[in-house]
Amino acid sequence: MGWFPTKLDSEESKWHFDILILLAVIGSSATKKHMPAITASAFGLFPRLLPAPETLLDTSRLYRLPSAQNVDVVGVHSGTVLTELNYFANLLHKIEDVKPFEFRCYEIDYNYVDDEKTEPRKLRIKTTSFLNVVTILSIFMSVGLLVFAGVIHDGVALVGVGTMALSTSAASLSAWWSPELPELRKRSVGAKLPDADVVIRTRGGGFIVVRANEKVVRELYTGMDSCKYNLPDKARQAFLAMSTLLLMTSVIMFSNSSEKMQIAVGAAYFILNILYWGLALLVEPSGVWDMSRYHIDTPKGTLASTYTKVLWLAILETGSIEWVRRANIAPKTAAWDKWLQEACENALREIKDWPAEQRKDEIIEEYLLKQQNQNGVLPQDQMS
Repeated sequence: MGWFPTKLDSEESKWHFDILILLAVIGSSATKKHMPAITASAFGLFPRLLPAPETLLDTSRLYRLPSAQNVDVVGVHSGTVLTELNYFANLLHKIEDVKPFEFRCYEIDYNYVDDEKTEPRKLRIKTTSFLNVVTILSIFMSVGLLVFAGVIHDGVALVGVGTMALSTSAASLSAWWSPELPELRKRSVGAKLPDADVVIRTRGGGFIVVRANEKVVRELYTGMDSCKYNLPDKARQAFLAMSTLLLMTSVIMFSNSSEKMQIAVGAAYFILNILYWGLALLVEPSGVWDMSRYHIDTPKGTLASTYTKVLWLAILETGSIEWVRRANIAPKTAAWDKWLQEACENALREIKDWPAEQRKDEIIEEYLLKQQNQNGVLPQDQMS
């Protein structure tokens, strides 16, 4: 058999189209979870096979990282109110793991590499992350397939593997980016950054208090974490077009390679799909990104029995109730206003054993009796 088929109707060597390519295009859900990290890793620029490479062929650029929804982020001192949690902040807190009525408190500062406090390290992909291990394995598998195609003199497979690997490389280069964190204006040397604590409330009623300075809070919570692409838009479009053409070429070549190569390529994609599924199921994005830029002090969380108790814990930690009113975290009723005022007074006096739940019930009863005496009928309960 020669390197390339020469006829369309010869039984010995002919062009034909099989369904091997399906193995190459399935698995998009497995790669989607870690797609931001895949396109940010420098290892991703190497030519290699990747399950569902068409997921990289996105004509629109993502200029902001995906954020966690259904949360309230409130500045204790600044008055800022947001309804989403930034991507890297969510990597630190794992908001989806916060239980209902759970309270946590974090202290976050920069993790300086030396005592001079010049500049903390940048956010990046962990060098020894499982993602990079899988990427390196896929590179070696691609090289092995190329060598095997050359050994058996299968030129079609040689071109197919090469074009598919180059297609992935071109698409990765078009989407290659690095995190761009918001920055504060430069202050005078020696100026101390003010505290800018924030409170995060989850949809399930969990509270997280974060103590940090203004710069850290701007980077992680109140600013916008955006993507800084390494190629201009015109170059990106050119690499996307090149990747698309290479991908279409590889589809034809894969379908017309020898049976031995089809088995080898099919086995390679089978293994790669298992690896990327394992990556998606077993490794969270927080295990891929190097967050050593920040030093995080995380005490053990407290699980309260009611919303009132966990709200009291947050007020006790912050010593303020302005953020509660600003973000509409408590009902706007006279009874709740009185309870909040008492909670603030006891928090400032650091009375940790103040019976928050009991006082809420007593205040409710007082206001209900007061309204009953005024109206002669029992009104609807104002509080839950």
